[in-house]
Amino acid sequence: RSSDLALRLIPAFIYKRIEHRTDLLKIVDNIGWLFVDKILRMGVGLLVAVWFARYLGPEQFGLLNFALAFTGLFSAIATLGLQGIVVRDIVRDPDSARLTLGTAALFQLIGGLVAFVLILIAVAYLRPDDRLAQSIVGILGAIQLFKVSEIAVYWFESQVKSKYVVWVQNIIFLVFAIIKVVLILNKVSLSVFVWLMLLEAFLMAIILMIILDIFGISIASLRTSMSRAI
Repeated sequence: RSSDLALRLIPAFIYKRIEHRTDLLKIVDNIGWLFVDKILRMGVGLLVAVWFARYLGPEQFGLLNFALAFTGLFSAIATLGLQGIVVRDIVRDPDSARLTLGTAALFQLIGGLVAFVLILIAVAYLRPDDRLAQSIVGILGAIQLFKVSEIAVYWFESQVKSKYVVWVQNIIFLVFAIIKVVLILNKVSLSVFVWLMLLEAFLMAIILMIILDIFGISIASLRTSMSRAI
């Protein structure tokens, strides 16, 4: 019997009915890992978030949530809704995966830059005298520049191997959750937490690209074309 996480949770009588369907087993296991990812993030995230909110207080926590929500409004520009399209096209034409991923990466790199610039302009216009809000929004807005690494997520999803993405994301998530607790105990300022969020996004992007390279899709091998972009 498979040692994969989701498959171990399936009742034996159901597993016997589907064990000969390899593709279905891969899909079930993939869904299981995504489910574990959501549960872990919700559970640990809630505990840390409650403690974090009590530590910062209404004013600072409100400012942080404003910055997160404000930058989130521009995330659609950085990602351009490419996930479903990229995954679909890789599944349909595996031989063109590097061309599809490379072109998507270029799109998201440009989209991230545009989103970051718009964030800086918008917050400067809406809060011209609030330097603290501008700095926090600017730091968190820089996370949009790392959206290009999501091509790794797209590729693993297309291969029904999301467990590797889940491993990376949750290890980093847990490490930084522990760091946040340590920082709370040491009573650091809000700006330290904001820079920590940027560092978390940066490390996530780097490690995802490294994992993608380990599985044979190196950055150097990616290609772009105008016809693929269109």
